[in-house]
Amino acid sequence: MSLRPSENFTGIIRVVRNLALMLGVDAYDPNYRINMKTAMTLGAIVTYSGFTITTVIRLRNWKFALQALVMAGFVLQSLNKFYVGVRHSRRIYQVYYSVVEIYVRFEKHPDPRYANNLHQNCRRLRTALIVASVMYAVGIVGMILLPIFVSLFTDKFILILHFHIPGIDVTTEMGAWITQAVHAVSMAIGGLGLLVGDSTMIVFLMQPFIFVDILRLKIEVFNQFVDIPSTQSESEIQRMLVDIMQFHQEYLRFILRIYDLMSSIVSTQVSSAGVCIIMTIFVLMTSDWLGGYCFAIVLIPNLYIYCILGTFVENCNTAIMYEVYNISFYNLKARQQRQVLFMLSKTQRTEMMQVLGVMPLDVSTALQIIMLEFYYKL
Repeated sequence: MSLRPSENFTGIIRVVRNLALMLGVDAYDPNYRINMKTAMTLGAIVTYSGFTITTVIRLRNWKFALQALVMAGFVLQSLNKFYVGVRHSRRIYQVYYSVVEIYVRFEKHPDPRYANNLHQNCRRLRTALIVASVMYAVGIVGMILLPIFVSLFTDKFILILHFHIPGIDVTTEMGAWITQAVHAVSMAIGGLGLLVGDSTMIVFLMQPFIFVDILRLKIEVFNQFVDIPSTQSESEIQRMLVDIMQFHQEYLRFILRIYDLMSSIVSTQVSSAGVCIIMTIFVLMTSDWLGGYCFAIVLIPNLYIYCILGTFVENCNTAIMYEVYNISFYNLKARQQRQVLFMLSKTQRTEMMQVLGVMPLDVSTALQIIMLEFYYKL
């Protein structure tokens, strides 16, 4: 028996949930409560921040301090995602449940094209999650292994992160490797946390494709019915038109819920990534920080990933507008034409997610940030 689209989707979410469970932030659970893992995750973030601050104060090295400050951008992102995941877990579950309900509703449709489109969206989602996972894996593993290899095969010992553990002397070989091991674990946990937060964003911001595909099929069937005079039924035309309008309103509500829930995460990540890129370039030009090159590999996609997702949503909004344009307008009654015009006006004023409330979340914004940074550097 073939896998149903809803089972395919929940299977993908199960992987994301397993990662979130490791950190104690499974917001997809309707009965989620703060637990010991949640406290340990928050404790790890706070401990890292405290150790880094005390180390910077004790060493009084401005280059070391700048390197630590660059890493603070990821700490800020982690805290923000952790807060949203814990504070708004109920809302995250409600959005997730609404998506599952759409899968369950349309996989039962007698037209097999609906189920095929749902499966196609699952393939898109799985691909996006794999790309994000590989991105973080390459950057985080590189930041861990590069200092370790340099420390093993040269006379210079380089720590992965920028904190010393109280009571452990990093000038001794044993103390240095104990600190290095703690750094590696901390880096892995931090990378996992960022991936979990980004995975939730990817899951939600990839769902507008479902609405586009389903609305396209609804309008196609509607046009076929309207364009054949012998099959026209005033009540049936009205029913089908109202169904299209209600589904479009469902899409608008979904977009607004996503924007309201995730706007702080988007603003924090894009702005902090932009600042960190400037600082990373400066640090790499003024000091010897091998991990900075791998950190830059993570920073660029960290900036672009949300902007690319925002562009996807913007393209979906445009696609929906053109689908509404394709409705057989002149074969409708005057009252029905006014309903189509009202829906068309809504498609032309769909809300767009913004960065800090001033810049649209799209690839052009990320490109402008990169160009601005290189302009000031040059």
